[in-house]
Amino acid sequence: MSFLDKLKAAPAPTRVPVASKSTPVTRFVKKVREQQEMVQAAIDGGEINSRTAWFVKSGDAYKFKILRSPLSVDGTEWFEAANLADLKGIYQGIIDAANGGDEKLVKLIYERSEIDKVVAEKKGIGRKKK
Repeated sequence: MSFLDKLKAAPAPTRVPVASKSTPVTRFVKKVREQQEMVQAAIDGGEINSRTAWFVKSGDAYKFKILRSPLSVDGTEWFEAANLADLKGIYQGIIDAANGGDEKLVKLIYERSEIDKVVAEKKGIGRKKK
């Protein structure tokens, strides 16, 4: 029996490939959730990993940014929160806004994604175009 005969006789695959669900918005939400988990760990008494955290203690408050190379809103990249609980709530609000399709936020996310993509291509990182 030849390969093609065996292929025709074999049952159809049960797993059908699907399109990727990774979009700039879903990746953004994932990253913000990771930061939210870091905030919760800090609230629970853990240490803040200053290398990966988007927030730092600044006096009695906390300064934070959105993304490692921050989103700029009206020229501002660093924002303030009174405490970690407020910061966790702000991150949750950002997640809700992104999932809810807030036009301004989604536009910022896509713009940042394009900028990051161009920078990565210049560095030779990422997928190669065919």
